[in-house]
Formats: sequence, structure tokens, C-alpha cells
Amino acid sequence: MRKHHCSFWLSIVLASCTLVCAQPLRAQTPGDEPKIPRIGLRVIEVVPGGPAEHGGVQRMDMLAKYGKFRVIDHSSYYKAREFYLKNPKVKVPLEFWRAGKPFLVHVYPGWVGMNTNEYNPVAYQLDSVINSFEGLENIAEYLRAIEFKDHLDKDRVAAQVAKANEMIEQAQLEGTLTPTQILVFRIRMIADDASVEELKKQEDLLAEFIGNQAPEYIGWLGNQLMNKEHFRPARALLKQYLVYDPGNVSVRLNIGYIGLKLGYWEDAEAGADLVLTAPEKLSKRGLRIAYQQKACGLAHRGDYFEALTYAERGFALEQEGFGILLIQLMAALTGNVEKFKDASGRFKEAVPENDESYSLQRDSAEALLLVMNRQEEAARAIVARWSHKDRAEGRLRHYWREFPASSKVVENWTRLATPQK
Repeated sequence: MRKHHCSFWLSIVLASCTLVCAQPLRAQTPGDEPKIPRIGLRVIEVVPGGPAEHGGVQRMDMLAKYGKFRVIDHSSYYKAREFYLKNPKVKVPLEFWRAGKPFLVHVYPGWVGMNTNEYNPVAYQLDSVINSFEGLENIAEYLRAIEFKDHLDKDRVAAQVAKANEMIEQAQLEGTLTPTQILVFRIRMIADDASVEELKKQEDLLAEFIGNQAPEYIGWLGNQLMNKEHFRPARALLKQYLVYDPGNVSVRLNIGYIGLKLGYWEDAEAGADLVLTAPEKLSKRGLRIAYQQKACGLAHRGDYFEALTYAERGFALEQEGFGILLIQLMAALTGNVEKFKDASGRFKEAVPENDESYSLQRDSAEALLLVMNRQEEAARAIVARWSHKDRAEGRLRHYWREFPASSKVVENWTRLATPQK
């Protein structure tokens, strides 16, 4: 099975794609000028050094044709690309428009080095409405009653959802959106915390999408939904993409990342196990993430000592917030004072500007560490220092939600914060 990697969140796969200079399209006879297309793909980013940049493509250009195929949405783009990938060494003309005039760029099929959105007024309007309520389920619980009270008003959300459904039905009736665009919008409208019935409906929509789309578009949409924090459909799409490209390291690490968000720790560990069979192929960042995902899988299975080992390997590569919290959590669960203090010192030395922002999380882990070492009063003293902090317990539940066994930290904090009788 051939592999033509696309660009995913954790890494950009750089392909060798040589282009000729951009060529203007010229009308053959007077009055035969081509008409400006009303829909297509708008270029919103050109990757430096990529084929698109070498071909003269600029931000806000519009892609209208890929070879002989009209480009009207991402689905048509990826289907056209898949068609020409049958002959990857033959260049294909891409028709772009700028300032009302078309021009051609000849490329080898595959990665072009640009990011696009679907240029369609109806799609833009519908996207704006869905954005107004999309991802509200991911707002931290402790923020819901005050900061986001208006955004989460049930009547307001219901009105926006109804408006989006009405717009979709109208677009379907008038043909102003493609069937694939409508399908993707309907997938996006179902939240990760929706009812069982709604999630089943989303599964059916995803099955319909997967059955009719090019593999690269399936992977691309999975990446897009992950970035929008639609983790459930993103997981399904990226897992499907692996059937096409099982060796894609970035996708496996992305599925592990989604696993941390959804509590599918086995996804994180399984992906890490596979990519760690060839660690030399990973970037420094990729290796750090793989070690951390392996640590989370081990911790979920209760092997805190081995998890601590992997967490330290990741932290040795890059000192960042998730890594320090992971080490401190594992050190607390194993009662290892030395490891806890060593990691704290190294983190403060490496990124002193971030040390204060992790103080509540660090103190909550230290409180558990002290209790594990039978130093109850010292632990209570730490918790007491935060008694003035607004919604400290709620913040901790949110901060620790992506870590296995983190409930032990929160439960310990809650117990210590309860006045003794």
C-alpha cells in the first residue's frame, strides 16, 4: 500500500516537491476570459520553503482546480490529489486565482506546503454560528458558574444550535454546501459529552464520511477536529487513517494525546510502545511525548515506579509543565521525596518564568507526598496556605484531569481542607 504522508499536529512531513514558476492563464480569444470562481479553497498559510512558496503562491490566493478536477471543498481537493498520486512523478497544474486573475503552478502530486479553508460564504456563516457553542463542554467546571455563565446559558446555546440546524437544512435544500460539508458540520455539532443517542448518531455520520472520502482527507479532518477539541470523532478518524498508513508516528502520538484527554490510557501506552520500538526515528519532542504517554499507561495500571522512570526520561529531554507534574505525581504516589524535590529544582532552573504558575499543582502533589510519608500536619499546613485561593479544589480537578490516578491528589486535598472535628 502506497503512503503519502500529510502534515499533522506534532510534525510537518517535508516532501521534495519541485515546482516551476507560476504561469498566468491567458484567454485565447477576446471575451473568452475565464470567470472568477465563487467557491474553492482559500490559502490561509504558506509554509516557508515549501512547494507552494517556491511556486509563488501567497496567502489569500484561491485554489480552483487540481489538474482536470474542480476544487470546491477539501473533499474534492483530496480526491483529486489521490487521483494524481497514481503517477507521483508527473507534475500536475494547479489553478489559483489572485485579484480576479488566474495563474497556474505545476507541482508533483502530494504535499504542497499550504493550509487552506473552504472559501464559501455559506460555510463561513455556518462556521461562525457553530463556533459560538462549539467546545463549551471543555470549559472547566470551576469557570462555569461565573466567567462563562452567559456563554453556557441553556436558552442561548439552544437558540444557536437551532439556528445552525436551520442553516444546514437550508443549505441542503438550496445546494449551497456540498454533501460532505454538511456531513462535517453535523459531526462537529455533536459534543464529546453528548447523550448516548447523539454519540451513536455521530458514529453513523463518521461511518458515512469514512466510506466516501480519500484517506488523506480522513486524516486531515481528524487532525482538525483534534485541534478544535472534538476528541471523540478525531480519535475515530485518526484510527481509521492508521489503516492506510500504519507507520505514521505523528498520528500515533496524536491518538495518544487524545487518549490523555478522554482517559483512554491504553491508547497512549499502545502508541508509545509502537513508536518506541524505533526511538532513533523520533524527534526530541516526539521521544519526550512517547515517554510521557508510556508513563501514563503504566500509571493507569498501577505501576507507579516504572511510570516514574519513563516520566524522568521525558523530563530529561524537555522541561515543561506536563512533564514536571507527571514526575511529581509519580513521586508522590511512591513516596519518593528525593525525586520530587530534584524535579522541582530542575524545572525552576530550566524555566523559572513558569515556576509560579504551577505552584498550586505542585503543592497539591507535595501534600500527597507528605501524607504518603506520614507527615499529615505538614500536609495540612500546605493546604491551609491556599485557603484564600478562589475555588482551589475546582482548579485542581481541572489541572489534574489528564493524569492517571490524579484523583488521589484531589481526594487527599479535599480531605486535608476539611476542618478537623
